[in-house]
Amino acid sequence: MKKYVNITSILLIFLLLAACAPVPAEEPMAAEDGSKEAMEAEEAAPPEAPMEIACEDSYEGESLIIYQQAGLTGPLATLMGTGFISATQDAIDQINAEGGVCGVMLSVRMEDTQYALEQEIQVYEQFRAEDPKPLFITTANSAATIALKDRVVEDEIVNLATGVHSQSLYNPPDGYTVGIVPIYPDQFAGFLQFVHSNWADIKPEGAGDSITVGVIGWANAFGAGAITPESQAFAESLGITVLPLEEQQVSPSADVTGQLQNLLVNGANVIYMQAISFSITQVIGTLHAMGFYDKVVLGSVNWGMNRDVLNILGENAALAVGYYGVFPYLWWTDTDVPGVQMALETFAAKGYPEHEKAFTYLLLYSAMYGLADVLTVALNNVGFDGLNGTEYLKAMQQMGTVSAAGVFEMNVEGSNRAPNKAQIRQAQILEDGSIDFVVVQDFVTLPDMRPAAE
Repeated sequence: MKKYVNITSILLIFLLLAACAPVPAEEPMAAEDGSKEAMEAEEAAPPEAPMEIACEDSYEGESLIIYQQAGLTGPLATLMGTGFISATQDAIDQINAEGGVCGVMLSVRMEDTQYALEQEIQVYEQFRAEDPKPLFITTANSAATIALKDRVVEDEIVNLATGVHSQSLYNPPDGYTVGIVPIYPDQFAGFLQFVHSNWADIKPEGAGDSITVGVIGWANAFGAGAITPESQAFAESLGITVLPLEEQQVSPSADVTGQLQNLLVNGANVIYMQAISFSITQVIGTLHAMGFYDKVVLGSVNWGMNRDVLNILGENAALAVGYYGVFPYLWWTDTDVPGVQMALETFAAKGYPEHEKAFTYLLLYSAMYGLADVLTVALNNVGFDGLNGTEYLKAMQQMGTVSAAGVFEMNVEGSNRAPNKAQIRQAQILEDGSIDFVVVQDFVTLPDMRPAAE
């Protein structure tokens, strides 16, 4: 594994930390009576099983294109893995082999954006100019979510977004952007709630009762997505101090020594990573090199707990053991779930390598079944000729909670535009010596951190 800092640097860090040790923090304020509910997480049911929805008519001979945009080339192309490309096609092939959606045959058109803002907009403009317009698109980063939030309302095209930037999902209210995972401040608040409730059991050796959280995140809208006025206020209600965000460059060669040093000097005993992939390994590796991995509780946003972290660490994958992640979906090991069973069967039949069993393939594969169920409801409502983005969104809202083959849920009940429940998992060594993500807190309802209407 790459050495992140040399010996001299480590010695200098220890000296600086000793010289700049903070004044002992005051004891956390007692939570106000009204915040008692905030302190205790409410148990939630796991993702619902898919609904049985019968077709009222057959539309054999009709076809529909699913439009997707993501970074397929460029410096960040490896972030989502090859599963991003194959999962949708594999699911569509299976759906079509079983007769399509009420006879409607599906196909996919995927365009490369390199996750660059200008290209995200350019590709969207190509999609919206199609005749007929897309019912929905899928996008894969916060930049696209932000840039398109008003456009999709004007064009009445649903954006199924993995970049769950809270302001873009909820402003404008009742918009056309739907997140497939909980918004980032909900996730952060849920992690804070977990830490607060379990501090006596998980706190590092020598840590006191006070909890100080440092967030290190990408130097973009995604990286800044966890800390909002709402999540800050929630942290304060728990007596938790949240330090100012430390930005991390989005690069496989980024050095995060300085950022982590700043957080530690300012008393962080919990570090939350609002990042993905190689950036997670940078934090893990640097904390080990500094000798501080066991002196903090380490957690991450959902996208930061994935197979690629273990793949990048390779022979040093055990370095990741102990870190936590917010987990709003089920995993490859949940073999009693229909969507997981189907994904496993298809994955094996295609001969994909074991190390590609990441959330990318599992979520996109199962999502297609949920979106097919929505299409069935829309077809039953207005027929094929009446389909448009507005009717598709109405069908989602009619369903309220859309099950993605039991693997995860999309929640568009009322004004909701994202699901609001998750597990907490931890990287652990299993009996066979492998490392996987194990449930340490089952599904709970996350604190609602949606922003106030503008």
